[in-house]
Amino acid sequence: MRLQMLRMVSVLALALVVVYSSVAALYGLYSTAPHEYTISASQLAQALERGDAPLAQSYPADAIHFSSALRQRLNSGEVVGLDAGDGQILFYHRSGNSVLEIGPFPHEPAHSVTQWRLLFIGAMLVVLLLLIWPMFSDLSRLQNQAIRFSKKPFYIPEQLGRRSPIFPLAETFRRMANIVTGHFQMNQDLARTIAHEIRMPLARIKFQQALSASGPEKDSESAQVIDRATRDIEQLVEKYLGFAQVEVHEQFLARKSIELETFFADLGSHLEHQCPALKIAYYFPDEQAWLEPDSLTIAIQNLVVNATKYARDRVDIRFEFDGEQGFCSLAVEDNGPGLGGDALELTDAFTRSATDGQGYGLGLYIVKKVMMWHEGELRLDQSPSLGGTRATLRWPNRA
Repeated sequence: MRLQMLRMVSVLALALVVVYSSVAALYGLYSTAPHEYTISASQLAQALERGDAPLAQSYPADAIHFSSALRQRLNSGEVVGLDAGDGQILFYHRSGNSVLEIGPFPHEPAHSVTQWRLLFIGAMLVVLLLLIWPMFSDLSRLQNQAIRFSKKPFYIPEQLGRRSPIFPLAETFRRMANIVTGHFQMNQDLARTIAHEIRMPLARIKFQQALSASGPEKDSESAQVIDRATRDIEQLVEKYLGFAQVEVHEQFLARKSIELETFFADLGSHLEHQCPALKIAYYFPDEQAWLEPDSLTIAIQNLVVNATKYARDRVDIRFEFDGEQGFCSLAVEDNGPGLGGDALELTDAFTRSATDGQGYGLGLYIVKKVMMWHEGELRLDQSPSLGGTRATLRWPNRA
């Protein structure tokens, strides 16, 4: 914001100089008043010391032709100074029927005019700066609030006075920000409440199942249905909690430089327990990359879990650098049948494929949100090597 203010002051200063110079030039062009010349005592003393030319000469009044305005001034007894060219000034004074010519004297232009111009322009710039500084100060505070709010929503108190020129803008932003914060907080509270209320009866069901596990109905069809439904509800709760944590981000996720070998080692330990039936291969360079490890791990886990529904037995995870454009690219590929024509719609919340009877429509949405935090994007297409689906995460390789 300070840079914008300096630019505006510079433009105003340039405009002020141009306007002042134009007015002064027009005044000098169209002004009919004769120029006034004066000499100092030092100039007169120097001319007397030189003595190389007569200092004063007398001419008949009719021998020199003056304009009517100058003749009137001479007749009234004034001393008139005229520019003789080559920086020389001649002075004329009428005495009876003769005109006395005094000079020539060297003309020394006065510097006071330029000094007064600079003083005037400087004073106007100070006045302009005092006038616009409060507005830019308020804009800077509003900008800082907007940046902080984009990182983490919070309630914004009324800070600008009603006399501020940007008060309507600041007040509108404050009200909208508080409404958004209220919705985020309500969504977060609702997610926690629902998760808590579902987990309590779910825990009682699992406890009852454990008690009846040794009974004669442990292998019955109804017991298997209840056990499968219990696992589905647990997965739904975990998915919804992950969805709520992504949708209402509690803290700003900042990218940092991470060793890829360390990142993929931790990721492999997580996926080994989640997807033991899959053969997962990792391909990555032995370098560092800018990423947020926790959220990116969640995104990759969601992609791999989605792949388990369709892949036959293999998933490849490839990490590459785009050196020319400075981007990171991470692809998760499987050897399943691939996605249909609804691939783009699957990244919306609570949207799932027509052939998916197990998912809840949150996995790809969470991946999309993580990429938004990384200032990147999610792409879905066909895997050229495995033939199934390829989900590509791409984001700038910088902090």
